[in-house]
Amino acid sequence: MRQLFQRGLLLVTLLLGLVFSITAQSTQMIVTLNDGTEKSFTMAESDRVFFENNTSLIVEQGTATDVIPLADIRKISCSEVLGSQSENAMANVSLTPNPVHDVMMLHNLNGVETVSIYSIDGRLMKTLETSGEEFINTEDLARGLYLVRTKSCVLKMIKL
Repeated sequence: MRQLFQRGLLLVTLLLGLVFSITAQSTQMIVTLNDGTEKSFTMAESDRVFFENNTSLIVEQGTATDVIPLADIRKISCSEVLGSQSENAMANVSLTPNPVHDVMMLHNLNGVETVSIYSIDGRLMKTLETSGEEFINTEDLARGLYLVRTKSCVLKMIKL
C-alpha cells in the first residue's frame, strides 16, 4: 500500500513539474533517492520525463537518457527556472474563491488570455479565452484538485 501511495505521489509531483515547465524557461527537477543522494536535472521544453512499465522513471535530455528504478526513488521535486518572465508578473495573477463551488474569477491577467484547466492527472478539461475580472463557470467539473494555466502562471484550484 505504501509503495502504491509513493507512486501516486511521484506521479502528482511529476505532473505539477511538467505543467510548470510549460510556463517557465525550464524546470529544475531533483530526484532524491532512498540512500539520500540527489540527481538534478534542468529540463528544457524539448526534454521528456515519463514512466516505463510502472517500474522506471525515464529522463531524456537531448541525446542523454537516465533510467531510475521507481523503487529507488524517495521524492521528486520540481521548481521553475525563470527566463525572461518576472516573478512579480507571475505573482500578481490570482484565482478567487479557492476552493471553488460553481464559478471562479481570475484577477490581474495581462489582456485577453487563453486559460486551460487540467485535472490533476494531466487531462485537459476546459479551455477558454478571458480578460480576467469575469466569472468562469466550473459547474461541469467534478470535485477535486485542478491546475489552471494562463500565459504567465499555473495556479492550483480546489473544486468542491
